[in-house]
Amino acid sequence: MDITQSASAKTALQSTGSDTWTKEAFANTIHALADEMFELSFGEPGSMQLEGLFRVGDQKSVTYTMQSKVRPGGTVPLRRDGDDLSFIEPQEGFGYTFQTYMFGQGVKCERELIELDDAGAITDRFEYLMDNSKRTLKNALADVFNRAVSPSNAPFSCLDGMYLIDADRPNPDPRAPAWSNQESNAGITADSLFAATLNAHNTIGPNGDPLRLKIKKILIPIANDKTLWTLLNTDRAVGSGNNDANWASGSRFNYEVMDDLTSASIFYLLDDPKSKKNGLELRWRVRPALADINFENPDIMGKRIRFGFGLGCLDPRYVWRGGVIS
Repeated sequence: MDITQSASAKTALQSTGSDTWTKEAFANTIHALADEMFELSFGEPGSMQLEGLFRVGDQKSVTYTMQSKVRPGGTVPLRRDGDDLSFIEPQEGFGYTFQTYMFGQGVKCERELIELDDAGAITDRFEYLMDNSKRTLKNALADVFNRAVSPSNAPFSCLDGMYLIDADRPNPDPRAPAWSNQESNAGITADSLFAATLNAHNTIGPNGDPLRLKIKKILIPIANDKTLWTLLNTDRAVGSGNNDANWASGSRFNYEVMDDLTSASIFYLLDDPKSKKNGLELRWRVRPALADINFENPDIMGKRIRFGFGLGCLDPRYVWRGGVIS
């Protein structure tokens, strides 16, 4: 068939300059000028993957303050019956306040547009508000991880005043040394995974007790999928000339690609993020809800969506380690 066409890029349609949906804004759609309507966007505005990494709670007030307590450390000294008795000293932990923020958006249209819409051009307008609420949450959750390791700033600080992944972190018990959940900058190798395993094992609690944590899952950006997959599925050390055994191969590690992780970061999950051990929390003050808007002009129809949430982290040490992939 001797038919040829040449590509010619179309120009994006310009904004109407009005936030009210009118018949003029859909001039190419209504009045049967189009044979069929179809949706251009089929992406998922939210992320169940990201939401699964946070504990979820509710609070009634804009702020919600919590106070931690520390189980005293130390051992029982030798003592004869006639010796003076030593006593355990009381110890409070750090305090923390979760801050929430309110969000809202609306959509409005002329009654005439609803009457003339014979092609279903605006039937999904209220779903667009729900989509935007999901996208807002997803972007906020993704930002937590994209600014988690060695950031210049972050969406929040943790219970100890440090970032989600940080070094030289203080303990509430002054007798306990500082600790770290940040790995040294490194590529994805058997050595770097072993170092993370060893560091997780040696993590201490708030009172200095060893926790002996283990890596349950590794989270990486998609750019490093091939590298980690090759490392975990090669019996012999990658790049070795003498067929050394590969310590990282087999079923030692599980990993998952984080779809919305755009920074060169690696995270090590040390426990179930839905367990009480996870200090990383999503706090809802108001769940997303739609409501009618009563305009002064009765021929303007609309709805609004309103919701409020905040993000924060108590103690990250039981679930989160991470580092920069170099």
